[in-house]
Amino acid sequence: MLSLFREPEIPLALQEASQLSRRLFISSLNKGIVPKWEDFFQELPVFDSVESLEAIKQNFEELTLWPFLEVILSMDGNEYFFHSPVSSQCLTKAGEKIPVSIPLRIEDWQLWLEILSLKFKQNWNVQNPFVSFYAELYGRTYRLSLIHGSTSPLGLSKLVVRSLAHTPHPLESFGASETLEMLVKEKKNFLVAGSTGSGKTSLLTTLLERVNPEEHVVILEDTYEILCQLAHQTRFLSNESPQNSLKAYLTYSLRLSPDRIILGEMRSHEVVPFLMAMNTGHKGLMGTLHAASGVDALHRAALLFSLYGGEANLSYEKVMELLCKNLEYVVFMENKKVKEIIKVLGCDKGTPFFQSV
Repeated sequence: MLSLFREPEIPLALQEASQLSRRLFISSLNKGIVPKWEDFFQELPVFDSVESLEAIKQNFEELTLWPFLEVILSMDGNEYFFHSPVSSQCLTKAGEKIPVSIPLRIEDWQLWLEILSLKFKQNWNVQNPFVSFYAELYGRTYRLSLIHGSTSPLGLSKLVVRSLAHTPHPLESFGASETLEMLVKEKKNFLVAGSTGSGKTSLLTTLLERVNPEEHVVILEDTYEILCQLAHQTRFLSNESPQNSLKAYLTYSLRLSPDRIILGEMRSHEVVPFLMAMNTGHKGLMGTLHAASGVDALHRAALLFSLYGGEANLSYEKVMELLCKNLEYVVFMENKKVKEIIKVLGCDKGTPFFQSV
């Protein structure tokens, strides 16, 4: 006759219980589920002490609630670099990098980052090793970038967190405010250039505050960063598929009778329809570009067009001529300040002519 009663469970010591709990936890994650403690607790074995249960719960909450992350982000830095539990940094607003400590075991590092990607519904894995996305954390806005360990010889995944402003910075804080006001008011076509973290996106966000509220503005980005309160705006956010690329969105946007087109960043194919839009009479176009100076931005834009022009098949000299004919200004940023503004005058045999403003 079968017994109607279950055999009593044998309490497990901490090490054995931890291993079993970890397997249960990973099993949930493999199904795309980040469990709550109340549900996960029901699946746990019997522990040999209250201390063992508390240790499991603390580790669970570190991985799923990230109390340490809230403490780190309260440092109010510009950017945070999470390389490993013992090698992470905060870039302060003064430009200094200071170390931060993360109370995770090295074997839990990948687990934490995978949980983070699941919570923000990101498809992050060996096949898709890099994702960058916008997120709200503890009442503030951030851009998170995850790099999978499969891309590294050390096998360690990484996270970079950039703080985004809640509200636009005052235009005066960037310098050259009168000239910047003129560029927006007179609907000039211009690029904002600079290195990573130089303030390009922050300046674009502030300049959009100066746009006529009756204008229809189209904003194209690969990560949601540009803040805009204009009522008549159309936004596109790109992804990996060709039909949802920045190049495709630029083509769509030209059919929407935009008063302005704002391109979050020129990196590759999108440079072609962006510059061609200028050539067909569109005004008030703004975009950002990584470059080492104002004139370097012109050469970089021309090089990108030459590389990705495809059917255009124009020589570098012809591309530079097209660029200098339609792009009117370049604003070069450094350390959140306008370092240089150049007015594009033209070019001769691939060499651009300009004057500093």
